[in-house]
Amino acid sequence: MTRGLLIGALALAVGCILVLNPLNAGAGRFSLTAEFPEVPDSCTLYRVVPATLTAGEVANRLGLSGEVSERSGEFYLIDTTKDPEERLTVYADSGAVAYHIPDRELPAEMTRQPDLPADAEAEAIALAFLEKTGMASSDARVVEIAVNQRHEVWSSGGGEPEVSYDVTLAVRFGRSLDGLPVYGDEFAVILGAGGDVVGLVKTWREVEPAGDFALRPPEEAYADLLASRTIGPAAYDRVTIESITLGYWMEPRGVVQDTVRPVYAFTGTAVRDGALEPYVGYVSAARDGT
Repeated sequence: MTRGLLIGALALAVGCILVLNPLNAGAGRFSLTAEFPEVPDSCTLYRVVPATLTAGEVANRLGLSGEVSERSGEFYLIDTTKDPEERLTVYADSGAVAYHIPDRELPAEMTRQPDLPADAEAEAIALAFLEKTGMASSDARVVEIAVNQRHEVWSSGGGEPEVSYDVTLAVRFGRSLDGLPVYGDEFAVILGAGGDVVGLVKTWREVEPAGDFALRPPEEAYADLLASRTIGPAAYDRVTIESITLGYWMEPRGVVQDTVRPVYAFTGTAVRDGALEPYVGYVSAARDGT
């Protein structure tokens, strides 16, 4: 398991269908080094099982107390009896859970590097926490252990931070359906100083088979990518597509989702203002009319 640097929040993607984060200028700025994969004529269509876990149940599992409030389908609780306070949000439409100890996830001030666990220890702590709280999922597997938040101190006009501390680690989980990767899931246990659990994010819809789904070839999906059929486009100078993979797409935590449909993931490297960035664009793999 390697440790990589991921700065900022855990959200993996924002958007609803077709393409996420692609180039919006057309074919002239794309190049393709990947081969189009061979795919079957169809794959399984999955139906989302309605969420039944309540905020009160999750709070009880996490040892939180306080009054549950609701706003626009989000149930939230702030446990002010804890020092520092702990916060919980449960999303009615997806059953997603977001648990945080804000002052320990990203302290306002830091003067030294926290004692964070090694990868093997971090994985063991995360698994034990999920088992203890009943938040584990049998189909989840650890896919990454990485720095989640970093505290940096910058001087005026400086090109690099004067001081940088790794504040938290994220033990991230993924899964597959029918042997295909699932994109859009969020499932991570956040560890802080001393290996204490300081956060949990879990958007992990339960699903069941609901028939078959006709697929279109990846060449057609690539044409959509070039045509910029996008939601929330980002302006890149150039994009090189290095891999094309068939998988399933899960919506973000606040979005209603009834079925889980296949997508093509186009991954590679983008250039924006002269800087290289990882790139991924998701395009619907559904044949028209299915």
